[in-house]
Amino acid sequence: MLGTQTDKKNIELIKLIAQLRDHIDIHRVIGLNVDALCESGISNAFLGYLQKTAQESLAIYFCKIFESSTRYELNSISGIIDSLPSIALSAEQRAALIGFGKKHGNDADPTDAKSYLSETYRIFCGIHSGSLDRLKEFRDTIGAHSDSKAAIESLPSHAEFEILYSFAADFYGFVSRSLINTGPAMVPRRAGRGLVRLIESMGVRTSKFDFDADE
Repeated sequence: MLGTQTDKKNIELIKLIAQLRDHIDIHRVIGLNVDALCESGISNAFLGYLQKTAQESLAIYFCKIFESSTRYELNSISGIIDSLPSIALSAEQRAALIGFGKKHGNDADPTDAKSYLSETYRIFCGIHSGSLDRLKEFRDTIGAHSDSKAAIESLPSHAEFEILYSFAADFYGFVSRSLINTGPAMVPRRAGRGLVRLIESMGVRTSKFDFDADE
């Protein structure tokens, strides 16, 4: 399936996923170090700007990745599923498909990749509909527009961000390895780690990149 529409869409999807990874990391690093940063010499106004930008950007990118549309050829998860041709599954593909499905709540027996991935996606989105709806509402009323009646007060937790992110990354990896037959690209985490180095250069000695294991 190299060079097919599915392959091209999947390449664009990983670009979205990589940018989303940076937005999540930047937002988390600022939140974890906010007290130390406020005591440092950095401008609080700049910190607020950086965190607000990351917040708006991660909401927009989550929506791009989990968006569906009958009007546009999207590079989203549903757009990739819609682009899949009807193909006979090999034993290896079927096993990988079952593994992906079980990991994300689908215990059914697959007959073909397209319908099975569509059902797995539907199940996952149903389980996490509250978070996805909040992200979409934030994107629609705050991130992409300025709605004077916007009432949303917060985004989902970082734990939920990671669950949604992991599904998107797992989906991309499955399509790459098992359907397109190519090694999936790695997602670097340079922006968040770069921010930590910047924080440390400003004298913050106890900077944190991620939550502690018990948090």
